[in-house]
Amino acid sequence: MGIQAWIELKRGVVKEIVERNENGTTVVKLEVDHPSKLAIVYVPLTGAVDIGDEVLVNTTACSLGLGTGGYHFVVCNLNVKDNAFVSRGHGMKLKYTPLQMQLLLSEEEKSPHHAYYNQPIDFRGKLVYVGELHSMLPPLCAYLKYFSGGSISIAYVMTDHGALPINFSRNVGLLKKKGLLDVTVTSGNAFGGDYECVNIYTALKAALNVANCDVAVVAMGPGILGTGTTFGFSGLELGLYVNLVAALGGHVVYIPRVGFGDARERHVGISHHSLTVLRDIIQYPLPLVLPLMDKSRQRRVVKQLKSNGLLAKYRTIFLSGRDIRRALEHYGLVPTTMGRGIDEEPYFFYTLGAAARYGLVEVLKR
Repeated sequence: MGIQAWIELKRGVVKEIVERNENGTTVVKLEVDHPSKLAIVYVPLTGAVDIGDEVLVNTTACSLGLGTGGYHFVVCNLNVKDNAFVSRGHGMKLKYTPLQMQLLLSEEEKSPHHAYYNQPIDFRGKLVYVGELHSMLPPLCAYLKYFSGGSISIAYVMTDHGALPINFSRNVGLLKKKGLLDVTVTSGNAFGGDYECVNIYTALKAALNVANCDVAVVAMGPGILGTGTTFGFSGLELGLYVNLVAALGGHVVYIPRVGFGDARERHVGISHHSLTVLRDIIQYPLPLVLPLMDKSRQRRVVKQLKSNGLLAKYRTIFLSGRDIRRALEHYGLVPTTMGRGIDEEPYFFYTLGAAARYGLVEVLKR
């Protein structure tokens, strides 16, 4: 009896180097038996490629029409016989898979930061934002940097429920280039951050105490997974992290996913993902920050809050978030969420502006 394959693999030939990034990511155009011709090479993981090289590529997501941006992923360069590496420790990520890799974990004995992880997180003077979508990162960082005059240092803690390689994120590269993001931490099986950490606790420790950032933004990488069910979505993990920070006495702000431009009714107003996290997962009466909006939209949102018992559970705060436009324009950022920009989905961005404003005024400027 045959065993059904979990991945689709195809051989291809590199015809063009489309882009080489400083972070070790290369985009290539392939001659391959597939409608999609672009592929991503994570050079530290699979080795470099040149024009004419035969490569083995994972074409599964493109064949399924999933949201990887239309890219295949190079598994190996078939022209390279061996690929040597220098051991820096004993920590592994993607363990027990063909692509398990050795990375120096920030916590392990060979790390210069090893001793930090024998002490608990010190949350004094710190703020943790937790957001479901990766697209929340650029607007939030831009607002915090702009309206703090650049005095706020920001770490991004990337969890392992979305994309695992941080270098897949164009947002991260752009923010670091513009000086809007100071430190990256990759937690669990996510990899490629300035600090590689075993779990979310030590990732927060790295962000707030080792790197000594003022703010940690916790979010998954690109590629949220949903199933159309109440609890079957990858963003549910974030409610657990909110509970962790709140239980430890830290200041934490959960940023709900708000918008009115999605064709799917379940994501109109406050997304059903955020409602589930707020109603069923988060166990602490935190401030729930929402943007000021017109009467019809606010009525819809208040109705959602009321019907889910959230007005009684949280202290709901409505703040203007419109000045996020100033921050985005200042830095020349044109971010999108689910393909929609600020003019098409303004309240998604205004929610981030309101949350950032609350954090600056209520926590970081005390």
